[in-house]
Amino acid sequence: MSLLFTTSDVGKRYDQFRPKVHHVVQRWLQAGCGQRRYRRAIDVACGTGDSSLPLIDLADELVCVDSSTEMLTVARRKGLMTHQMDYSNIGNLGKFDLISTCMAFHWFDGETAINAYKNASNPGAVWLIYNFAFAGHASSAAFNAWLKNDYLATYPSPPRNKTSNVAPRDDTHIKLIKSDSGLIPIQFTKETLVGYLTTQSNIEHTVQHSGDYEQIQNDLLESLGKINITGSFKYTYTYEILQYTGS
Repeated sequence: MSLLFTTSDVGKRYDQFRPKVHHVVQRWLQAGCGQRRYRRAIDVACGTGDSSLPLIDLADELVCVDSSTEMLTVARRKGLMTHQMDYSNIGNLGKFDLISTCMAFHWFDGETAINAYKNASNPGAVWLIYNFAFAGHASSAAFNAWLKNDYLATYPSPPRNKTSNVAPRDDTHIKLIKSDSGLIPIQFTKETLVGYLTTQSNIEHTVQHSGDYEQIQNDLLESLGKINITGSFKYTYTYEILQYTGS
């Protein structure tokens, strides 16, 4: 599969239309690890930097890495310290006390990522691996039927790895501290909803092979027609907080 989130304009769209909800990680880390500060933190697959910004308040030094030039162009405009590199090479940047990864671990080779994270970890380092997912409308059956029968049928999700249970449970050097899941209500207009959908890997995969954002956006607006989307949408989350216990 081609590397996703590299096409022209994807960073601008991602930054404009993705829900800004990443501040919740501060609460998750406090619940799992207590009130603490990390000397060095790294955001792996930082994208446009939305997942990086909440970490600034938690670390003396924050490093952000991603493989996409398009995404990093936006992240750098936010004043973040960025490096363009693959997740497997993060150990080249030294050792860290916090490693965070949002909505990307399922694109990685699990074994390679675990070994890379270990190589980049100080003893006792905390790993936060989390995902957000669009779960449809809270009350509109018509929209949820459209999402399943029209959108996902036309733009199926590219294959990815299993996203739960990140660390092998027989690995004695990784301890699960806390895991949880939940729901964040979000609001969209029809235009911002379509904008958000064009940031999904479903659309990105299509654009890479056959199509362009503007045409797809127009097609989606026409397909939605007169469906009423008043009310909130469901944005779900899952996370794991782990600790590296090796030396």
